[in-house]
Amino acid sequence: MISCRADEVDTTLGFTDLPFNTSYYHLHKPYDLPETQRYSFAGGVHRLWVYATDKPYRRGSPTKPRTELMISGYTYSSGIWQFEGQGYVPKGTNGVCIMQVFGATRRATSLMLRVYNGSLMYYQRALLLSSSLLVMADPTEGFVALPLTASDMKVQWPYDLKKEERYSFENGVHTLRVFSTDKPLKIGSPTRPRTEIRILGHDYSSGVWQFEGQAYVPSGTSGVCITQVFGASNQSTTLAVRVHGGNLTAYSTVIVPGISDRWFRLNVIHDVGAGKVFVHVDGALVYEGADHGGSSHYFKCGVYAQKDMSSYMESRWKEIQIFNKN
Repeated sequence: MISCRADEVDTTLGFTDLPFNTSYYHLHKPYDLPETQRYSFAGGVHRLWVYATDKPYRRGSPTKPRTELMISGYTYSSGIWQFEGQGYVPKGTNGVCIMQVFGATRRATSLMLRVYNGSLMYYQRALLLSSSLLVMADPTEGFVALPLTASDMKVQWPYDLKKEERYSFENGVHTLRVFSTDKPLKIGSPTRPRTEIRILGHDYSSGVWQFEGQAYVPSGTSGVCITQVFGASNQSTTLAVRVHGGNLTAYSTVIVPGISDRWFRLNVIHDVGAGKVFVHVDGALVYEGADHGGSSHYFKCGVYAQKDMSSYMESRWKEIQIFNKN
């Protein structure tokens, strides 16, 4: 079961709850079987199951087998609509769509949520929740918050400009921006343009360390790194969290689709001894991977232009903290 912390945002705020009962849905099941062999409703729980060898939901259909509830009475073509439900997928269920938004121009669906190898996916491309942690939690639990002041946040910006042309700090929000045509951070550097905050005083080579911040990336910003774990054996970073086409990525792997134009809580954990990095968004683990070695590391956040960058890039940050446990 997927659960949320008490301080998570209620996504139904501002929406109107519509009537929903048995008259608003009907069952799709293999056409040659009675309903009771593929569906049950007991104790308020809809249980739906299907076998790979089952027939499709109607005779002559080329589609794969399914057992689904089709929501009727609420077909829509405009406005903002929302589906909510508590879902449970038992271990061993794989290669299956568990929820659809049906109706699209070039294909049947506008959205599919699928399960592959214990992980919830957006179609097959975007990892939404890792199989290793399906329960949202406070990733800072067990960590110690370290002192972090303005003097610990060194701003880097294009060398030929004044800092205030690419960085501001107002009402607790750091705003960092850069253009694709900007110069690098220092004369002669071969790197792309950037405006970043480099965390000072908390470089590390062992233990378990964590960066936390509330982040906002406006739509249109793309091809940009917004957070780095700097220091690796064979490359500059052991982790780069980026935004491409409105999606949050770990390097090129999509970890949260549709991240633009909203504040989100980003937690990046580096377990040096285990050689692992973890990314949490709004309390949920969305990425786990190996680090790239290295003997010294530190955190950075802001905007650092990458391949296929947009002409203008911006990120905003507040409530930045550093934690560790040894």
